[in-house]
Amino acid sequence: MHLLLPTAFTLSPLVGWWIGAPGLTLVLAAIAIPAAEWFWGGYASTAPSYRWGVWLPRVIMLSVLIMTGSLAINAAHYEWDALVWLALSSGYVCGGIGIVLAHELGHRRALLDRSLARTLLTWVAFGHYVLEHNRGHHRHAATLHDPASARQNESVWRFMPRYFLGIYRDSLKLSREQPGKINETLTLTTLTFLLFALVMLAAGLKGLMFCVIQACLAKTLVATIDYVEHWGLQRRQIDGKHERMNASHIWDCANRVSDALLFNLPRHASHHLEPSLNCDQLYPMPESPQMPTGYAGMVLLAWIPSLYVKIMTPRLPAPHNNTH
Repeated sequence: MHLLLPTAFTLSPLVGWWIGAPGLTLVLAAIAIPAAEWFWGGYASTAPSYRWGVWLPRVIMLSVLIMTGSLAINAAHYEWDALVWLALSSGYVCGGIGIVLAHELGHRRALLDRSLARTLLTWVAFGHYVLEHNRGHHRHAATLHDPASARQNESVWRFMPRYFLGIYRDSLKLSREQPGKINETLTLTTLTFLLFALVMLAAGLKGLMFCVIQACLAKTLVATIDYVEHWGLQRRQIDGKHERMNASHIWDCANRVSDALLFNLPRHASHHLEPSLNCDQLYPMPESPQMPTGYAGMVLLAWIPSLYVKIMTPRLPAPHNNTH
């Protein structure tokens, strides 16, 4: 399952194109995968259960780049309705698989891994994310200083403007703090414009629209995931300093389907507490507040704010839970 799920989902836009069902990926993402998470996802074990090795994330990442790039440069041949469905499907793969792997590879030290991470993120106009995430979010998570930590009174739709503006602002600040080096944020932003321009040269206006739609959905997905990972959790200030990050400040998700699809990303608490661990080494933390289902289901839940608050508020640890 740990090899089949991410591979099948990565290739699903291409399969949908071949069989004349350009929305296939969205059906999988909105119906099939959330249902699988709900009915078969739970497990009790706290031991690492998936082994991907060093190369599989790289291979899947290259597959995402090649597949989505191929769909983009062929956009001139699509009818407009098919183009929108394929761009949304491609965006879901870039956000649901590509950015997940960019997050994983962006934490590694190998130049190849870091280059692949930045390439994927640049492709969806989010190149600055890796810099802010590694040097900003991991330092400030679960505080008011972190644009990627959602407050309890924020819906995901109120959170997103603050999130996107804050990520870019903090990334620019971090880039300027690197004396003698190129401004990484501005460089990656420029590369995004160049990539989109090249696709437009190859596939015209349809190619550009494909890139824009794909990037918008991919970034909406990663913003939603960041929203649910820290929603409503905040570190206390003690003597003017924030308390040390612990398991109570990160939502965790014990779901085998979500683990297999997303390379153990749902084991998010162990990632924050030990960021040097590769995805193979992450482990569930039952002492963290727990999501009720896997990440695909949580995305859908977050997009319905009233239902999200009703389900998630009782799961907040004290003193965050205002129902206690």
